Amino acid sequence: MAVGVQDLIESALGAIKLNILVFGPTLKAVSTDESTRHLQDKRRQIRDELALLGHNVQYAEDLVDPSLGNMVFQEQIIMREYDLIITLVGSPGTIVEATMISQKSELAQKSQLFLDSRFTDGLTAEACRLAHDIGAFYLEYEYPKDLVECHLLGYAKERVHKAQLVRYFI
Repeated sequence: MAVGVQDLIESALGAIKLNILVFGPTLKAVSTDESTRHLQDKRRQIRDELALLGHNVQYAEDLVDPSLGNMVFQEQIIMREYDLIITLVGSPGTIVEATMISQKSELAQKSQLFLDSRFTDGLTAEACRLAHDIGAFYLEYEYPKDLVECHLLGYAKERVHKAQLVRYFI
């Protein structure tokens, strides 16, 4: 039986497993804020779905070691070592992470930044736009539609697919 081109493509790209960081609001406690709670759920869903595809998906807070000192520095080191960075911007930590990404083209070029379209004024949005200018994928999503209807997961999976395609040709 002949193998179709689509099957060959899926096989070739599916064999490429990426190391992916997923930044977002902390998951230590369920937020009382509905919007933040939806972001927490989406962060878990993105991690779980990408892990099911065989990728190594981590949260930076599980990798940093407070006993080693400055955690911002540790996160910069960690981000450099990962293939793809997905950031659900909206919590204090993710604002710092988005800013770090916007300062380094090598980080921006492997990053996806998602920001609620209700918050597109101010420095956080400017950091996201600067990251986009130097290579990041940046999307202003519609809340709650894009979170509840899984559009954000679809966008993230699409970017993972593109990263696999790039890796295939390297």
